[in-house]
Amino acid sequence: MRRLTFLTLIFILTTIYCSANQNFINRTIKVDGINRTYILHIPSSYDGKKEVPLVFVLHGGGGNGQQMINFASFGNLIEKHCFIAVYPDAYRKNWNDARNFLSSTVDDVKFFKMMIDQISGEWKIDKKRIYATGISNGAMMCYTLACRLSESFAAIAPVAGNHPENLKNEMPSSPVSVMIINGTKDPLVPYNGGAIKVFGKERGRVLSTDETVRFWIKANGCTEQASKIEIPDRVKSDGSTVMVQSCRNPENNVEVVLYSIENGGHTWPGAIQYLPEAIIGKTNRDINATELIWEFFNKHKKEIK
Repeated sequence: MRRLTFLTLIFILTTIYCSANQNFINRTIKVDGINRTYILHIPSSYDGKKEVPLVFVLHGGGGNGQQMINFASFGNLIEKHCFIAVYPDAYRKNWNDARNFLSSTVDDVKFFKMMIDQISGEWKIDKKRIYATGISNGAMMCYTLACRLSESFAAIAPVAGNHPENLKNEMPSSPVSVMIINGTKDPLVPYNGGAIKVFGKERGRVLSTDETVRFWIKANGCTEQASKIEIPDRVKSDGSTVMVQSCRNPENNVEVVLYSIENGGHTWPGAIQYLPEAIIGKTNRDINATELIWEFFNKHKKEIK
């Protein structure tokens, strides 16, 4: 039996493919001789008269963009707030983020730059409002984009992922607001940093969540720190609670926000429990990560000089 990679089983449970809806569009782009693919979700209210935000939603290792559509569930928000979502496919189902654990030398940063150019050439995109979110391997790719393509992204929202160690000396050239959602009992990406291990195999190293927060506070020049706030424990049966803290740069409104999920696992709060708790840990139900991510993105615009 072929060995399962991280997040593969989620797609057995959520293999609900996009219907033949005219608002979902498949695209292909050639990057360094390799055909790369992605799916666009265009809101039905889009009329091409005004610029709209662009949100990249990145799957975890072993997945693809189509399956992430149902998992993250941005559909209602896309229609309500009129933004375009992009669900790209990683090469061979793994993003080549800065952990450098893959033998592949595929340039995923270049892929995102070319997607932005291609999409902006076809649709009316607000260049001040380009964002990225993702889970696990997709979360680490968000950090990579924020450091290496910071001029393009206004904000990122990594879920169940810490800043790769290999990026700790790569400061972004432009401020990027960051919202982090991590579980303290994540069995795959350690909350306190160190080696990521999946099925006993090491997949690079990451900073701790606290170190990740400090990196982005420094990178963004945030000095105005808010008090920690405990979110009401509305769903006690989920076995987890939420603490949120933030830091802001008062000069440009760039923020760093951490949602720390006490006893939370390698999961997306508010989404399905895609694997048993014994494998990925608990899914928090007190917050809806998708709604919080869009709310965060909607507050932040890029200062383009």
